[in-house]
Amino acid sequence: MLYPMPDHKPEPWYWEAGSDKCPHGPEPDDIADPKGWDEYHDRHPGSPQDVRICLDAPMGDHCAACFEESGGDPVPWADCPENPAVPAP
Repeated sequence: MLYPMPDHKPEPWYWEAGSDKCPHGPEPDDIADPKGWDEYHDRHPGSPQDVRICLDAPMGDHCAACFEESGGDPVPWADCPENPAVPAP
């Protein structure tokens, strides 16, 4: 199934859950620590890029359309050619 291309616009992005930018550490075991697991997952939802993100580790504004066009590299909004603040080449 093909998805429509997102518009070029700033969107808040977050670092991946469990990364060195995530202050929570690795995902707790859902059997050994069900309360900890529930709390962890409250702060680590899925993203449109199909990864869990950490809501406590903001990456800044990025452009989802540029992400798709680049083949999967995050593109900060400041570098998006459609950003009105970026001078034309």
